[in-house]
Amino acid sequence: MTNYSKDVFFQLLKYNYTIAFAESMTGGALASNLVLNPGASDVIGYSVVTYSDQVKIKHLNINPMLIDIHGVVSNVIAMEMAKSVRQIAESNLGVGITGNAGPTATGNAQVGEVWVAVDYLGEVYSYHLQLKQLSREEVIEQTVKVVYSMLNQLLKK
Repeated sequence: MTNYSKDVFFQLLKYNYTIAFAESMTGGALASNLVLNPGASDVIGYSVVTYSDQVKIKHLNINPMLIDIHGVVSNVIAMEMAKSVRQIAESNLGVGITGNAGPTATGNAQVGEVWVAVDYLGEVYSYHLQLKQLSREEVIEQTVKVVYSMLNQLLKK
């Protein structure tokens, strides 16, 4: 596995920040990539995989009406996931990710559609990715790569 998180890891250490993940489509791949770095426990203490709607509702306190209105693969849900996980973990950054890695379209989401949100000290940034014509594994890997690139840019602001 390629370590996409190395620069982010060092930025988090530099600022003495912690990060928390609420992952759906990536199934823990973001947190897994970060813990490839020796000393990762200094920057991450909490991460959760909320693959089903029910788990998002129960463990992240996502309002079920928001899922009904916007769909689970949406900007609104990614933002709510990021805010909630940052608050629960009492971290400086919270990352929420929801999407459809395939192989088939579901509900409101096409294959390769990904929503990412980052709650950075209470300010929320969101990103929409369309990763078309990739396998399920490639969608997840590209998402991890892009999210760490985004986080690195945010931390260097």
